[in-house]
Amino acid sequence: MIYLDNAATTQLDEECMDVIRQYNLECFYNPSALYRKAMENGNALKKARGIISKSLGAGSQEIIFTSSGSEADNIAMLCSLRAKTGRVIVGASEHSAVYNTALELKVRGYDVEFVACDSYGRTDLNKLKDLLDEKVVLVSIMHVCNETGALNDLAAISKIIKEKSPRAIFHSDGVQAYGKIDVNVKALGVDLYSVSAHKVHAPKGVGALYCRSGLFLKTFVFGGGQEGGVRSATENLSGIMAFADVVERNFKDIKGNFNKVQEVRAYLKEQLQDKFDNIKINTDMENSSPYIFSFALNSARGEVLVHCLEDKGVIIGTGSACNSQKSTKRIPQALGISNSYAQGMLRVSFNEKNTKEEVDVFINALAESLQELIKYQNKSTSKDDCILSRLKLR
Repeated sequence: MIYLDNAATTQLDEECMDVIRQYNLECFYNPSALYRKAMENGNALKKARGIISKSLGAGSQEIIFTSSGSEADNIAMLCSLRAKTGRVIVGASEHSAVYNTALELKVRGYDVEFVACDSYGRTDLNKLKDLLDEKVVLVSIMHVCNETGALNDLAAISKIIKEKSPRAIFHSDGVQAYGKIDVNVKALGVDLYSVSAHKVHAPKGVGALYCRSGLFLKTFVFGGGQEGGVRSATENLSGIMAFADVVERNFKDIKGNFNKVQEVRAYLKEQLQDKFDNIKINTDMENSSPYIFSFALNSARGEVLVHCLEDKGVIIGTGSACNSQKSTKRIPQALGISNSYAQGMLRVSFNEKNTKEEVDVFINALAESLQELIKYQNKSTSKDDCILSRLKLR
């Protein structure tokens, strides 16, 4: 099986299994307890916090462990606001964890504005400037677009926010950037930054939120006061320790991995354009993360092709896995994709081990799948028949 949906999740790094086993079978003690073994676990948790903070260019006291990147986004947006009213600005192409939290803030009485993006999913800075004023209390713009890989210049955005909306809090969803590109939250000028473990070969059920020192967060989960009183509950110590282990071992050559994946993605684009007509590229190859590549076809539905490709041993996605069970037009509309291409969007997302040979297999499988769809469509005598024939391919 060739796996090319790494933006959805990544395969667990096998070496961290020893850490997971250790902190579930041997060092299973609650790190908040007072006996020696528990206190040793408390020190291990501090060490893990230090590893994650160092990878972000932050202080260890600025890291809050969460259950996911989505939870980190929720905490950032729901717990950072002091004012009960004001304007909240969110990117139009944001992940659903941010987008839907913004809708909740709207229900709570905030004036929520969605700032437009360009055709690649990058926030339009001129449109952002037009929305910024002294009434803005929160801005949330993702670092790397999970749909297209578009890279937002957070440092430039932070400068604009500080000039036009000095009291605004700046949050960024960094889930698709973390471990893929160099991240220094101080240099980026963000107040809050969300990351997720399972996007970098660590376990599911673990995330982290950078919260700038001096920025107060309201309590999200009430209880024993863990994680600075923001998120009470006994920490998922085995998951956190495995997360830190993966980061410490695998984040040493981010630049080298970046260059390798960039070559593989460039090869994918070349092969797609060489072998297929009527293909629309949704990814800016010059200013994006090489780990994500989005394109669209006007000859078949993306979800149908995903099933066809799976039958041939290749796994890709249509976009955010969090939206895979829902029919949504939000992202195609935000990118300005015409109706003829909107249902044919596909996303290929890499890890550092994917190869050009795997791309060749994908290209051949895609060509075969399209030929099969054409054959079935030619046999159909009506629109309903066409839909039924597609379903039979599953």
